[in-house]
Amino acid sequence: MNKTIYTVVMTLLTMTYGYSQCACCAGAGTGSSNGDYNNGILTLPKNKWVAETYADYRTINQSNTVATAKADEEETPLKNMLITSFGVRYGLTNTITISALIPYVFLHTDTGNDSGLGDLVVMSTFNVLNKNNFSLALQAGLELPTGTQKSSAFDNTTVVVGSGSYDPMVGIIVAKRWDKYTLQANGLYKQTTKGFHDNYYGSIAIQNVTLNYRILGAKTSCALMPTEETDKPTESTPDATTKTTSANLSWSVFGGYYGEWLDNIKEEDVVDDNSGYYLGYATLGTTLSYKTWSFPLTASLPIIQNMNGDQNNGGFRIRLGIIKSF
Repeated sequence: MNKTIYTVVMTLLTMTYGYSQCACCAGAGTGSSNGDYNNGILTLPKNKWVAETYADYRTINQSNTVATAKADEEETPLKNMLITSFGVRYGLTNTITISALIPYVFLHTDTGNDSGLGDLVVMSTFNVLNKNNFSLALQAGLELPTGTQKSSAFDNTTVVVGSGSYDPMVGIIVAKRWDKYTLQANGLYKQTTKGFHDNYYGSIAIQNVTLNYRILGAKTSCALMPTEETDKPTESTPDATTKTTSANLSWSVFGGYYGEWLDNIKEEDVVDDNSGYYLGYATLGTTLSYKTWSFPLTASLPIIQNMNGDQNNGGFRIRLGIIKSF
């Protein structure tokens, strides 16, 4: 079996985390999301634009057994990775939002570093129900093979940043809003097809649930739904400026669980027994929004790690986003 350093970077319209542990499948299922608001707003208003960028740092806990096996195979284990991404979203109608996101990946090992452009993901979200503060949306998308394949800069293997395949995705999101709380959950599945050299890099299924608590700000005070009206201070309302500032500023905290299943990788029609997993993470984060800007910060810790064969476990990860609406 050809040894490859395999990194697939995909976007899910959810708070998507998860990656494997060795360089051959370290990036499978990694991604940036545009669901960091966790405020139950599943689609954008008509003609609304959103630009977003993320920096996602992820560590890997290396074991001596796996490290020795990889050294014998002349394959360097991945130590950590940084995934940067840029995306845009557009409200086609009040109930349909389209989006696109593309990542650039930085890989780090003990013997050197490498980087490359990942796969472009396009997605549509359809809000099919919005009643009594309950929302239901369906998703459909496609991962496009814009990622590159090249010789590794740190060993004799091949770095594949992407999959080389056209992979369809379907998903569902539900959200329930109360006065200060929002409960949001979703599931998404990506059917991976044959990519570079007819290799199969594993289909993915994810699950995510998040409870958000709004500490400060009005219900619509976020970058997606900026307050249009502003109060001007007068002699009779000297505190109007303070009220306006408060209305423009929003702060929330959230916590939840994220799970991801990755199928075994198959190269040259041979299944790699040391690939595939189910990973579960506890997530905790906060989002600060001011006018049309939002800054989500999320930390994740692994709590379930069911790895197939000999694989290193995932470590902690931190992600910061910058989001602007127009």
